[in-house]
Amino acid sequence: MKLSIIVPIYNTELYLTACLNSLTAQTCPDMEILLIDDGSTDGSAQICQEFAGKDKRITYIRQENKGLIGARRTGAEHATGEFLMYVDSDDWIDCGMAEFLVRKIGDADMATTGVHYETGPGMVVEYLDRYPEGEYKGADKECLLKTMLYDTESDSLQRLTPWIWNKLYRTEIVRQVYRNLEADNDFAEDAAFLYNYLIVSGSVRICHKCFYHYRYRTDSMFHGGNPHMLSDINKAYLAVASGFEKHPLRDSLMAQLQRWVSVAAVMAVNGRMGFASEIQIPEFMLDTDGLKGKRIVLYGAGKAGRDYFRQLTKMGYNVVLWVDSNSLETGIVKKPHTILETDYDIILLAVSRPEYVESIKQSLRGIGVGEDKLVWKEPVRAL
Repeated sequence: MKLSIIVPIYNTELYLTACLNSLTAQTCPDMEILLIDDGSTDGSAQICQEFAGKDKRITYIRQENKGLIGARRTGAEHATGEFLMYVDSDDWIDCGMAEFLVRKIGDADMATTGVHYETGPGMVVEYLDRYPEGEYKGADKECLLKTMLYDTESDSLQRLTPWIWNKLYRTEIVRQVYRNLEADNDFAEDAAFLYNYLIVSGSVRICHKCFYHYRYRTDSMFHGGNPHMLSDINKAYLAVASGFEKHPLRDSLMAQLQRWVSVAAVMAVNGRMGFASEIQIPEFMLDTDGLKGKRIVLYGAGKAGRDYFRQLTKMGYNVVLWVDSNSLETGIVKKPHTILETDYDIILLAVSRPEYVESIKQSLRGIGVGEDKLVWKEPVRAL
């Protein structure tokens, strides 16, 4: 079974060599690597050509800039493998990923793996699909579709990892999806593809082993400001809604999609569009039980942390320090080591995702913080 690995590339020369080294080290016996240069203006083209000249498995394709969806579509059109996978050019993968996925997929239409996800400089967590390992078909696949974007019972968003690059697909289905997907969308390109793929495909194989390494970049589009984000969110909504509307599970799928869009819109207003900090919509409500009279160190300056800080200070709670591992210490948020210089009673972890909690606790224990000082409560979504 032949595998095609597709790498969309646009101005990532600083990271490209590491990415391509990880691909050429793959142990899959029958594979090709398609480098889709989407009009790069840095040194990416030269790096691609050097790798293609040394490895006959590599094909280099350059095109005028069409955006990420356009580059991924080009890769699928040129793929000659029965299966394909995508790798972003600023990330890298462990050497056994390709062979593992090809062995695991069997007669399923998609196989997934876990991700080593870099949330900030020096901070990596393992991100897994929040479903047990195994094959999901028939009634199990239907249950997955009903909970993949938003699970009402657990009040959790995106139980299935929403990324395109930690999964293996059947090439013909990928082509089918991309034929109907508009390229003019700079938000949630992965989700627009993935959810459309899932509703037209058969069974899914869930695997938790982590192979993919996602690199955090402050200069990426995802982490930058975008004044057009609300219109981009609407484009993503329309790209997914058209397929959901025609599906037998329409009511469940549309309800999940609308919940996801409402959260995305709140995130846009609260930090992704460049609005003034005073203009905020709370996404997470703080459970204040047990906090009265305590000297509180607040850990986390993400969306949950910002919501918590505003609520705590507005209600008169005693926040003696606000810290985050990604802080530049140029403002009110400090680095975690300043905890050691502060008198406090508890450290309140403002983290929305449970999978991040243990790694944060471990890092704080590493600097001498006692376990009895650490408090984490599952955030309550205001939406």
